[in-house]
Amino acid sequence: MLDALTITEAEAAGLSELAALDLAMARDFAARARAAQDPDTANALARTYQRMGRSYRQSLALKARLAREIAQADREPSPPSPRDEARIEARIAEIRRPVQRVIWAEHEPAEAADPLDDLAGYFFELLETRLDILARDNRFGLEPLDVHVVSICRDMGLDVGLARRWRDLPDPPAAAFDDPHDEPGWHGSG
Repeated sequence: MLDALTITEAEAAGLSELAALDLAMARDFAARARAAQDPDTANALARTYQRMGRSYRQSLALKARLAREIAQADREPSPPSPRDEARIEARIAEIRRPVQRVIWAEHEPAEAADPLDDLAGYFFELLETRLDILARDNRFGLEPLDVHVVSICRDMGLDVGLARRWRDLPDPPAAAFDDPHDEPGWHGSG
């Protein structure tokens, strides 16, 4: 819609010039109508003045309407960009390991810790939930990876200093992603 509202600078200048000419002519006809001695001449000049005044008001109204419509078009959200599944999936895969490193560095469970106090496991699950939510946005993955890592860590309440140094942090062991609370489900015979 904005393309239909866009006018060139020359067209905008022409509209302003037209309004200025309309105003000048209206002033001229008004002065001549006041100075006319013959009533018929004064009346004809007054009608011409009214026409020029109307033309001037229409030019101003058109300028105001164009300005409003352009401002409204600028406020309206642009149509959504096409979904780039490949980029989104690549960013999910790319961002998972750095954030997991931050989680592990901040919440690595102690050897004798109670398995129910597994903050790392909680944050690993929170990361997956967060990634699922973020991946719904078509713009997901457009920012640089480091900015994205810090942003997600900040949103999750993780240490931003660690997030900035994620490349220096060790990967969590594969066993960290196994849920010790999972019990085999009951499998009936039918």
